[in-house]
Amino acid sequence: MTTLRGGALPPGTTTPRGRSSCHLLGPERGAATVEFALVSVVLVLLFLATVQVGYALHVRNTATAHVIEGARVGARADNSPADGVARATELLATTLPGRYGTTVTGERASVGGVEVVRVSADLPLPVVGPLGVPGTMTVTGQAYAEGQ
Repeated sequence: MTTLRGGALPPGTTTPRGRSSCHLLGPERGAATVEFALVSVVLVLLFLATVQVGYALHVRNTATAHVIEGARVGARADNSPADGVARATELLATTLPGRYGTTVTGERASVGGVEVVRVSADLPLPVVGPLGVPGTMTVTGQAYAEGQ
């Protein structure tokens, strides 16, 4: 006896108990299509959310690395925090889309009695790919100032 996909019998054949197979296809016919449509929507949304979280983490981690590098440049004995700001701005402009890192600041501060250079960048929240929504996140990097 040949069965169709899902264990159904071809139309017109009888089951081992002598019943027609047409009743097996009646009320359940098309249910798999509806189930696929409902489940695929959820899976696509889950996939897009995963991609979005990954993109947001990438932007945050990249920006953090760049402001830390800016703080290191600004902490050298022959440099100032402005040099660190310039370096962080340059790095942000070359690796992230144009609207990221437009506000980069630098300062000398004292942390636990040790002088550090702190560089910060305000970035738009990367919520919908590179488009974003209103709101910002701030990433900060600091390095011990040389020549203390």
